[in-house]
Amino acid sequence: MKLKHILYLLCALPFLWGCNEEDDIDEIFVSGTWKVVNYFTKANWEKRNGEPVYKKDTNEGVEALEAIGTFTLTFNDDGTFSGSMQNATFDGNWEASGKERTIRMSFKGNPNTSSRLNKEFVEALKNAYHYQGDSKVLLLAPEDKRSFIQLRHL
Repeated sequence: MKLKHILYLLCALPFLWGCNEEDDIDEIFVSGTWKVVNYFTKANWEKRNGEPVYKKDTNEGVEALEAIGTFTLTFNDDGTFSGSMQNATFDGNWEASGKERTIRMSFKGNPNTSSRLNKEFVEALKNAYHYQGDSKVLLLAPEDKRSFIQLRHL
């Protein structure tokens, strides 16, 4: 009986060592164009929830959600990104670690932050350090993980 258990354990070892805890960066980031859903504060990063900054039950919230819903971001496999926001486009470079689940983004030039919404978007991207998600939903948070921006595929 012990021999049988040892044999099962030996057969399972390659599978245990073969487990890869690293995210597939291309599958997550380089999988199409992302659209902003909302910004969240009072975040619980592990549960992927928080308090939405813009709420659908206020006039300001509805207008802001309509505006930020047009903001886009596209990651390219060559380490560059591009995007659009109110009356502006931007681009830059990005790098991510699938093992650490971190991301760093740097902009080329100074993006147009003449509107409050543009400024929030650019700041959220500049401060992004952690990520969570898959090819459908992506969350980007600063180092303290107390807030995040949520994006989804177009």
